[in-house]
Amino acid sequence: MEYLLWAYFVLYPVYIYFTWETDKRLVLSSPEKRITVYGSTIVMLWLPVLVLMFVVFESGADMGLVLDDIGLVFKWDWINLLGSLVVFLLAAYFYKSLQQLKKNDQEQMALKAQMAYIRWFLPTNPSEYRWFIFGVSISAGICEEILFRGYLMHALGDYLPTYGAVIISSILFGLPHIYQGPVHVIRTALLGLIMALIYLATESLLVPILLHIVVDMYGGALAYMVFGENLKPKT
Repeated sequence: MEYLLWAYFVLYPVYIYFTWETDKRLVLSSPEKRITVYGSTIVMLWLPVLVLMFVVFESGADMGLVLDDIGLVFKWDWINLLGSLVVFLLAAYFYKSLQQLKKNDQEQMALKAQMAYIRWFLPTNPSEYRWFIFGVSISAGICEEILFRGYLMHALGDYLPTYGAVIISSILFGLPHIYQGPVHVIRTALLGLIMALIYLATESLLVPILLHIVVDMYGGALAYMVFGENLKPKT
């Protein structure tokens, strides 16, 4: 079963590379299909996690692979408590910045231009917004951290020093984001590097998962504010 996981890390970026333009054309021609794309994204995130859980629970003991090995342990020591507090404060800051953005038409226009490259994928109505926030964002935060930080870093650690596992896992994390363009693949890989360092510091996926979810939710909220319905009260 582990071969399926390795195939996922290798083939999923290839799949994204050859299919994202088709998805884009589908959404641009039929905007109501955006939720369908969200649904397929969620499925592609959770399927390898389910395979991984099968490996852990069915054959993990014999292979020396347990939940602790992939970061699924919650350590309530000072560094995890501090990290959780920082994520909470960051979420509060994001919320405040969203409230300020509502009143700033000029900044909204600037954000609209910055996010134009991925506009086709971003939520534009309340239903899409809920799917993006509670479906895509939460699924990505949980699944990508388990797969790329928890499992992949552990697996690569059998063959590479820690810094090598961090670099390779971060690159593989960035590649499936090719639909955003090469620059954003690099940006996502750097974000993966930061998440990996947090994981190494905390020895738990708790903080990386929470941080990942908060960042993705913030991005979705920003997009909905500039591309979706006007959230400012009418006068």
